Amino acid sequence: MSARITMPTEEQLPPGPLRELISGLHRLHVDAGAPSSRQVSAAIEKDDDARGKPSHETVSAILRRPGQVPRWENVQSIVRTLASWSHRRPDVDAEVSRFHPLWQAADLAAGAPEGQAGMSWQVDPADYSRPLPKAMAAQAEPHSFVALLEQMDNEGQDRLLPPLAAALWKPPGSASYCIEVMDEFRSAGRSKPAHAVLVAGALSYQFQELAAQLRALGRPEADQVDETAHRYMPLPYVWEHIWTLAPRTGRLGEPNLARPLFKKMTAHRELSEIVIFVASDTFRKEPSFADRRPLPPGFEVEPLADTFLIAIATTYGEEQLLELTDHMRETGLSAETSQMWRHIAEQRVPLAPVLRALRDSERTWEITAVLRRLMPQILLPGRDGPAKRAARLSAVLDELPKAGLFEETETLLQLLADYCRSQEQVGNAYRTLLTPYRL
Repeated sequence: MSARITMPTEEQLPPGPLRELISGLHRLHVDAGAPSSRQVSAAIEKDDDARGKPSHETVSAILRRPGQVPRWENVQSIVRTLASWSHRRPDVDAEVSRFHPLWQAADLAAGAPEGQAGMSWQVDPADYSRPLPKAMAAQAEPHSFVALLEQMDNEGQDRLLPPLAAALWKPPGSASYCIEVMDEFRSAGRSKPAHAVLVAGALSYQFQELAAQLRALGRPEADQVDETAHRYMPLPYVWEHIWTLAPRTGRLGEPNLARPLFKKMTAHRELSEIVIFVASDTFRKEPSFADRRPLPPGFEVEPLADTFLIAIATTYGEEQLLELTDHMRETGLSAETSQMWRHIAEQRVPLAPVLRALRDSERTWEITAVLRRLMPQILLPGRDGPAKRAARLSAVLDELPKAGLFEETETLLQLLADYCRSQEQVGNAYRTLLTPYRL
């Protein structure tokens, strides 16, 4: 059973025209009996009058975490289906007409001129990775690309602005120069190339340097640069960028500095993008240490794939996690799904909401899968020792009854008792956990 669809929080979707649109869709979704995104997508596919044909992932993304104003064709299709299922039995065409002004207001706010609230930051990373014509690509000096940006702006060749702007960011340490170029474009009334240079910087490996310099200048674009990078930088680029950060190591017990960045870079992604990346060769092949200096004694490196999955396991909402793991299984990523459940079991705090969401979705076997991954026999070499594992078990045993998950508590106790019976020697820390329950 699919996870329930809930309205994004104000932190995820701030007040404004887009929130009004999504809120209206959610009210209609509840009126229709809260169908799953798969049910909505399947019904749209059969509707000859639906202008768009959104996949279930697109339906889910629009309702759960809209990164930008959805296309009207998709809104029209979703409204038609939900209205036809609503207990109010509204006229379908009238309901579509009611939603059009909401969508139009959101679209106008997103497309407001630069410098105004609601400035458009709709981004397609493919625009910035598009190859340039050979004559343009042969240019080497930054001022040549600036001149080409001006020329293309004069000629209305908007399609070439993003790749030309991206070329400005290829030399390292380009932030200061590009900020100057941006400001010159703006002072000359060239808002399109100025915007292209800013977005290109947000999608480059220099986005942190760009944001830092803008923040030091007191410029509001700094937060938008961070948000654009976090939402739209292609995940293979994120992977390479985090790998090149100096260095992704730490003394035993110290936090992994790559995790916070992975959390920010994955929080608002389409689930399909996450799954495609996890299934890719880039994700499955750990980068080489050939170009790195030897690690000092007492230092360790967490596999980058684990860092990525841990960031998701500890950050995503319960419904997102359930939908993501469901999609991963459907794609054949059984090993990666198992790793995700292990990271959730070991590090998710609190754990009870995930288990409750699994129970409400009738995915009880996965509850056992999560709890089994708390057991010592699957402790991997080099990971937490018995004392830390026992402390985690103790915390979960304390948490679950307080959350009303008594059946899950009993399952965990039985798994622990079975483990203790199977071992010739069991540490006192594990036996102590069972003593209060007389097991």
